[in-house]
Amino acid sequence: MAKIKYQLLAEGVSEGIFPGAVALIGNAQQIIDHQAQGLRMTEPQKRPMQLDTIFDLASLTKPIVVGTLSMQLAEQGQLDLSASVRTYLPEIQHQQIRLLDLLTHTSGYPAWCALYPQTDDTVDGSTHTPAQVVEYLGNMPLDYETGSKVVYSCLGYILMGKLIERVTAQPLAQLAQVQIFQPLGMNDTCYNPPLDWQSRCAATETLGNAQIRRGESFQRQDWWHQVLVGTVHDENAHYLGGISGNAGLFSTAKDLGLYCQAILKENPEILSADSTAEMAKLRTAGLNANRSIGWVVLKDEALYHNGFTGTALRLDLERQEYQILLTNRVHPSAADNRILAFRDQFFEF
Repeated sequence: MAKIKYQLLAEGVSEGIFPGAVALIGNAQQIIDHQAQGLRMTEPQKRPMQLDTIFDLASLTKPIVVGTLSMQLAEQGQLDLSASVRTYLPEIQHQQIRLLDLLTHTSGYPAWCALYPQTDDTVDGSTHTPAQVVEYLGNMPLDYETGSKVVYSCLGYILMGKLIERVTAQPLAQLAQVQIFQPLGMNDTCYNPPLDWQSRCAATETLGNAQIRRGESFQRQDWWHQVLVGTVHDENAHYLGGISGNAGLFSTAKDLGLYCQAILKENPEILSADSTAEMAKLRTAGLNANRSIGWVVLKDEALYHNGFTGTALRLDLERQEYQILLTNRVHPSAADNRILAFRDQFFEF
């Protein structure tokens, strides 16, 4: 496996694609290369990027937390992934949606909607409290026929996170710590980082830039500090207490490397060989996108996912290698989308 292209990361910083980045590549046995470049914060002060900088992983939460826990619970016989969601959440009115449909983004749910109140008023008939989110999603009309296409949906993973909590009678954050992070020694990984971690966190978007980017649709200003540091960037995840199936996880490149190594080694404490194969299996053949449980399946059959904040991970089971790219590309503004082309270069898509 080639080492990280130092010049490529340097160009990403110098061209303003992101203030800083941490990249790590490795295989089942060892880290091959680990680099940090640029700044983890530019506003209101400059702070250098470090190898152990903690990032808001955004949608990497989906495969790492929900995908992994779903496979573990299926392996333990607590979940039937082919069953109707209503088996576990009777509030859901759509009998045809299976757990697999939520996990592969084929449920029929729209990509996104605001789960939080859209005005400064108290909760009205069109919104709900965090405790009512399952009932709200259960009654939401679907956008398309279940199973007919792939529509990447944060809502489906929010619902899947709630389902896991219902089945286990445990909070998602606690379950992930006990079942994934603690066994692997992922000591810098959690939801809602404590205050003494925040000086190590990469900053995300500033309030002013979020207002400009979202315009009139930006309503939730009550929690958005001048610049977010160690507080989840995703608004729905924040409304749900910072703990959600779609976003909210914070971690470092090194911790993510430990997770990747466990999957590559088929560590039975995390996932058995059979469960790893089931997780990686292409489930959407013939549809508009290739999805497995929690992951995008690339043309070379490697698993991949990224996050809005500028994070991405590629996991190749066949070649027994992984690549991690963590950036703070939404700091101080999330309006620049050049990260899309940069990721193509980094991962050589």
